[in-house]
Amino acid sequence: MDQTTEFPEMVKLLSQVKNYCGEGFSAKLFYEAKVAEAVALVFEQQKKSRTKSASKLSSQDLQQLKTVTAYINDHFAFDLPLQLLSKIACMGTTKLKSSFKLYHNCTITEYIQQRRMSQAEHLLSSTGLTIGQVAQTVGYSNAGRFAELFRLSTGLLPGEYRKISFD
Repeated sequence: MDQTTEFPEMVKLLSQVKNYCGEGFSAKLFYEAKVAEAVALVFEQQKKSRTKSASKLSSQDLQQLKTVTAYINDHFAFDLPLQLLSKIACMGTTKLKSSFKLYHNCTITEYIQQRRMSQAEHLLSSTGLTIGQVAQTVGYSNAGRFAELFRLSTGLLPGEYRKISFD
């Protein structure tokens, strides 16, 4: 890890793994537990860094970002030009992009895609809409592009996802 000097809990865990000499089933359990612990530590570290990042924003900026986020959540299936979001946030485009990334730990485009894919997963697993209809419902006019982005997001094509979710 690049930042192990700022992540002493992970340094300690990695040291424990390095120095462990067990064998057999107990070793398997030990390593599985340490992997789970490492994942938990990474999540906690990310949560702390997000809180630190968000604390760099003014309370007014935080409120404006919450307003923009709510707007995106309500309108993710539509075209959301940066200029419109900037007006809603009462910020310039550069400030909005950097503040949004600081607050959400992703770009505006990534956030919109995540919202669209989350809704697509729901629609694929709970409705009989065709893949083309799902694509249009979540904001994509091209079903092929939607399928490509869905596969990048979930690791599965929409049809495969639907088949697995109905099994």
